[in-house]
Amino acid sequence: MRPLAWRVGLFALLGLALLLAAIIGSTRWFAATESASMRFDSSVFGLQVGAPVVFRGVRIGQVTAFGLAPLGPGGVSVPVTAQFDRALLRELLGPGVGSGEALVPALVARGMIARLAMQSLLTGQLYVELDLDSSRASAARPTAAGSGLPSIPTEPTRLQTLQAQLQGLDLAQIGQDLAALAQSARRLMAGPQPERALAHTADAAQAVQRLASRLERELVPLAGTSRETLADARQALQQLGQGAQQVGRAASAAQDQALQMAEASAPLLAELQQAARELALAAAALRQATAEDSTLRLGADRALQDVSRAARSLRELSETLESRPELLLRGRAAAP
Repeated sequence: MRPLAWRVGLFALLGLALLLAAIIGSTRWFAATESASMRFDSSVFGLQVGAPVVFRGVRIGQVTAFGLAPLGPGGVSVPVTAQFDRALLRELLGPGVGSGEALVPALVARGMIARLAMQSLLTGQLYVELDLDSSRASAARPTAAGSGLPSIPTEPTRLQTLQAQLQGLDLAQIGQDLAALAQSARRLMAGPQPERALAHTADAAQAVQRLASRLERELVPLAGTSRETLADARQALQQLGQGAQQVGRAASAAQDQALQMAEASAPLLAELQQAARELALAAAALRQATAEDSTLRLGADRALQDVSRAARSLRELSETLESRPELLLRGRAAAP
């Protein structure tokens, strides 16, 4: 019996050691931690000490304590203290964070918020869910709670918001309004107005039926006329298409003739261009000859001056002979 008891005891000791190792490995007893406080205005029934604190599915801490605190006249809030793993918080902040610096205030300044969430619908147990909201980011440091711990802002869940809205509804007044509406409907249906309305509706339906019958009779010939008109229009379009093709062929022929005429008149155009160039050269020569400083114009001016002097000498000679004709016989007297 003793060897069997020894084996059972050894097996029990090994199982206990494995259990302790699993507990120590899962709870990280020797990890550095940091505490913070959260205030919830609604009921926290279902939240227990040791409940997980989760950031987007990753457990980064656990609830360690509860309390009660006054909140205004007649109001009470529930402060919840939680303990966080500093290594995981440092991963949220990223590199560049000092080892001795408080991490929760830095995360709150970046917009960290806390809300209650349900672990299971069957048990009703709750846990704390954390998230980062960029719209709440602020450079201001969070205020410390009464215990001196940094405070994480909280917000209600969608279910809690819906419950608050339902609690704000005046169900009694809504019931009274529905009863008054039903009573008014009964009075309206009991009077003669519904019967008259039904009669008017029947008359209107008969009028619509007569109108439909009339339209059906008149639309048959109209449809035939429309088909004939469409056939005529289709034929006219075909004729227009043929005319367009003929116009296109005529335009193509005219273009070919114009090209042929241009090719035939190419030598004539060359001769005209040569004549225009020669005329331009002659005009330039004339402009050069008639210029004020040209040789031709200067020679013409000197010739005109010589002719003018000769004419003046002839005039003087004729005047002298007219006054003294004997000079033709004797000549001019010699100078003394």
